[in-house]
Amino acid sequence: MNNSLLFSGKVSGSRFTVLIILSLAMIVADVRYSAFAQVRPYLTLLVAPIQVVVNTPQKSLNWAADHLGSREGLVSENQSLQSEILLLRSQQQRFESLKAENMRLRELLDASQRVDEKIVMAEVIGFDQNAYSHRLMIDKGFSSGAYVGQPVLDATGVLGQVVETSAYSSRVLLIADASHFVPVQLSRTGLRSILKGTGDLKRLELMSVPRTADIKKGDVLTTSGLDKRFPSGYPVGVVRSVSYTQGKAYADIAVVPLAQLTRSRHVMLIDKPKAVTE
Repeated sequence: MNNSLLFSGKVSGSRFTVLIILSLAMIVADVRYSAFAQVRPYLTLLVAPIQVVVNTPQKSLNWAADHLGSREGLVSENQSLQSEILLLRSQQQRFESLKAENMRLRELLDASQRVDEKIVMAEVIGFDQNAYSHRLMIDKGFSSGAYVGQPVLDATGVLGQVVETSAYSSRVLLIADASHFVPVQLSRTGLRSILKGTGDLKRLELMSVPRTADIKKGDVLTTSGLDKRFPSGYPVGVVRSVSYTQGKAYADIAVVPLAQLTRSRHVMLIDKPKAVTE
């Protein structure tokens, strides 16, 4: 038994030695004499599948690494671009806001140049809106010359009047407040009436206008000056609708205020003419 194993080991060792000798001989013959130049292309066909099998795991790993790296890069780049888009949109909104504010200031400047009375410029710093009262707070008080009853305008029309003052701020009652009344006249015909707030910021009512009065949608109403509080000639509102109720002596007239009651940021305080100060 041991002799057979020993013999088998010697035979295997001899074969291995022979294979080494043959391999070296083939290498020398190929290098020195190009003995296998013609059959080498065919031999590569036999080796190619082995190379593919051997290289496939490494290629798979490389592909997975590249793919994951590219995906992470794309996700990171997408997040960065989204942040840049949000920042640009925020800046654009800010620019639009500044542009709109600049336009409002220009309109207010133009309006102030058309006002004959002395004016004080003020900025809105608060807005008090509820079911019972519509008021603004501005940054001018009696230290700046503000006083109770002083008319307040924005760039487009009458806003309201000062009803409360402190040293550095004042409260303004808007014309839309249900307790506010303004004497007005129709620009087209000179018809005079009283414009009353309804509590709705987009709707005023013209009081006691006879059914036979010449008034129609689109007519402009201005201050008449009869109350000796609002100087005459300032725009207040535009007639939105005229309707009649059977059996009622007066027309139902809805008016839209011209002033930007909830959007004005800068306003004008108008000083009364000396003739009507007392």
